[in-house]
Amino acid sequence: MKFNWRNQGPKTTVARFLQHQGLSKHMLQRLKYHGQVWVAGQPSRLIDQLPTNAEIKIKLPAENGDPLAAISSQPLMLLYETPDWLVINKPANLASVSGPQTGTDTVVSRVRGYLLRQGAENIVPHLVSRLDYATSGVLLVAKHAFAHSRLANSATNLVREKTYLAVVAGAVHAEHGMITLPLGQRPTQAAGIIDLNGKAARTEFWRQTYLPQLDASVLKVKLHTGRRHQIRIHLQAIGHPLLGDALYGGPMDQGIHRQALHAWQLTFTDPFTQQTQTFTAPLPLDLQQLLKSKNNL
Repeated sequence: MKFNWRNQGPKTTVARFLQHQGLSKHMLQRLKYHGQVWVAGQPSRLIDQLPTNAEIKIKLPAENGDPLAAISSQPLMLLYETPDWLVINKPANLASVSGPQTGTDTVVSRVRGYLLRQGAENIVPHLVSRLDYATSGVLLVAKHAFAHSRLANSATNLVREKTYLAVVAGAVHAEHGMITLPLGQRPTQAAGIIDLNGKAARTEFWRQTYLPQLDASVLKVKLHTGRRHQIRIHLQAIGHPLLGDALYGGPMDQGIHRQALHAWQLTFTDPFTQQTQTFTAPLPLDLQQLLKSKNNL
């Protein structure tokens, strides 16, 4: 991969300029030993000076990944693609990354298989965020390490907003609310807990509709922090667990057997183009059937 810029600021070192563009220290090391740098058309080193108005070009090494890493031929539901990003609609009951109990079919192995079939130079997917195994919806994937690094090292949060649709037990009376209970984890338990000495967490919600036949409410939920199981724990804490969420006490007799949670929309600013876009993941069939009496979502 090749990238180029012009230094429109004061004189600086090549390394400092590239860090400002979003290259991490690890990437600078890979560039030093396996890539190439040119300043004004001449080979350059990271310690060299970069004059004002000088053009700088870099060539990053290809990411071939672990040859033993799992590859899945299962399809991806693509919502958007550029040379730098994939936005996908993750189905429920698919792990984001591999683990002891996930098998080889994961979001990462499906993306790796897709990139191989496309003949991509870089075949190591970088998930910007993850979704729980049973949660469906929109996921942003960086197609190379530089894209992920630019997003992670930006001075501003480029992932502007993550919005979910949730179907919870009972009638939620508040039209709008903010849950700010801190979260923790017990080492021997899978479920997270409310812990007054835990990590800060903020979950905002808006009531959308009430489903009397299920005694359930549909909420639009916005994450302001990204703790593990945050939405599931917070909704349980206010007495409205997700339908189908056995781990957090949700009812299991309402026609859905996984947590009724869908990552609906994601808004992010592409650091390469500076364009801000919102992506919407259509509801999967199980949630469509759950909400079939309400077709205004």
